[in-house]
Amino acid sequence: MRIFLFCFIITFSAAKALAQDYPQNYFRSPLDIPLYLSGNFGELRSNHFHAGLDIKTEGVQGKKILAIADGYVSRIKVSPYGYGKAIYVTHPNGYTSVYGHLKKYSDKIEALVKKEQYRKEQFALQIFPQPFSLQVKKGEIIAYSGNSGGSAGPHLHFEIRDSKTEHPINPLYFGYEIEDRLAPDLYAFTIYPLNDTSSINGSNNSKRYTVYGKNGKYYRSTTSPILLKGQFGFGIETVDRMNGTGNRYGIYNMKMTVDDEVVFEKQMDEFAFHEGRYINAYIDYKTYIRKRRRVQRNFVLPGNRLRCYPTLKKEGKVVFNDQKEHQIKYEISDFEGNTSTLSFQVKAEGIPLRQNTAQLKTPTVKFFDHKQKNTFITDDLLVSLPRGILYEDLYFQYRKEAAKKNTITPIYWLHNHYTPLHSYMNVSIKVPNLNDAQKKQALIASTVDGRSLYPEGGTWQGDNISVKTRSFGGYTVVLDTVPPSIRPINIYPGANMKNKWSISVKINDRLSGVDSYRAEVDGKWILMEYDAKNDILVHYFDDRVEAGEHEFKLVVKDGVGNRKTYKANFYR
Repeated sequence: MRIFLFCFIITFSAAKALAQDYPQNYFRSPLDIPLYLSGNFGELRSNHFHAGLDIKTEGVQGKKILAIADGYVSRIKVSPYGYGKAIYVTHPNGYTSVYGHLKKYSDKIEALVKKEQYRKEQFALQIFPQPFSLQVKKGEIIAYSGNSGGSAGPHLHFEIRDSKTEHPINPLYFGYEIEDRLAPDLYAFTIYPLNDTSSINGSNNSKRYTVYGKNGKYYRSTTSPILLKGQFGFGIETVDRMNGTGNRYGIYNMKMTVDDEVVFEKQMDEFAFHEGRYINAYIDYKTYIRKRRRVQRNFVLPGNRLRCYPTLKKEGKVVFNDQKEHQIKYEISDFEGNTSTLSFQVKAEGIPLRQNTAQLKTPTVKFFDHKQKNTFITDDLLVSLPRGILYEDLYFQYRKEAAKKNTITPIYWLHNHYTPLHSYMNVSIKVPNLNDAQKKQALIASTVDGRSLYPEGGTWQGDNISVKTRSFGGYTVVLDTVPPSIRPINIYPGANMKNKWSISVKINDRLSGVDSYRAEVDGKWILMEYDAKNDILVHYFDDRVEAGEHEFKLVVKDGVGNRKTYKANFYR
């Protein structure tokens, strides 16, 4: 109990001490309702760490969003993806607040946005008002909460950034109170042999161990030590919990000790957006892709450039060769200091290493050094990886599969999709004997199963089509000859729209994806908001469409230029 209380006090004091470096009681809440979170800062997401707080809005849209302090609107962004409708407010104390997934802006901001959309004749845009030209006061309504962009449900995405660096900072450092008396949950740990001669109970394969417990105390089902010999890394499966919700959250602080020496500590206080994709080096990416379990590595891969490790001894890698028993201990804490612990014994004693008879199904063709630029070339394929794209060295695998009925080239299998890439590699495929019309309809598509195809695009140089992509897997070339689809929802020839407040249309494209759209009434551009996750376009009537008969026209273009047009006369 004394040890537990000591850990609690140390972690709690560290968080509160760091908070004193940031202004307290300067920022108010962005909402006038109790703060419950659906996501916290640093939470593990697909290809990134979460950059702020996702604040619940009681399951509905339309809650008033308030400026957290005096400042000026420095950026307005409208997008069918990502943060959707978002506002950035710069404050005089050196910080910028961000509000995302909005339903609509306040009247004065909405008028500015709509004016610019009609001027540029486009829905998606960014506006950077002149400093101090659009000032707001603390507590002023600047928007209403929504579900726009990539949001999976109504909520407010809220960030506080350093205005100079644009690095997001944990908003809890600024004094926001969230009810949290629950310690993190622990599920399992994994031990990874880090070379060919290391063994876990006689095996060179990684081994997962389930743990049991509650209320902050976790343990293995047996006290017998795990037999280890050689060099190892460890990983943990854990999430945080909070009162009043059923959500799972990211961990604030994580320590791993070996015989009371901290060899690994991770804490997400702030980060740069370009670092976000390093999450794929931080987690066991292969296990995540295969089983959707996020094992958080407690050792650092050579190409991992994250800065969130306050304590790190020998990259978190541990050698066991002394024939002695050792204690491994985890301390997992949330921001409020609620701490869970796990201890287990290992013994540096190897038993004969069993022969691993598993064979690679795909032949290794080349060694790739993660510190260097790497290329792979065949008669009809070029793959180029810039330096820094790999997190560790690998033996590149390759095979070529015959073309399918819906592809015009073979499928080129580049390594496997269980291995992450930090940035873009270039894939170039030679496709002879296509005429100019066919080239316009051709694109590179990726696949992970040989059946489902995902558009990657492509540019031509002679007989070679090239694309930049951030994933290993299968690549092939396809022709997209089918135009997008347009399905009216509430409009049709002769429709009486007098009592309707909007025009709604569903659009889609089966292969290369929707690239652009243009809607007109009586030959003049009208604003249609694009909800990309639901494939819906909506025009909200205003005084631009007067009473009487009108013609509605919509043209949708896909990624290779195929077009579809829909027309309908209607009445207002």
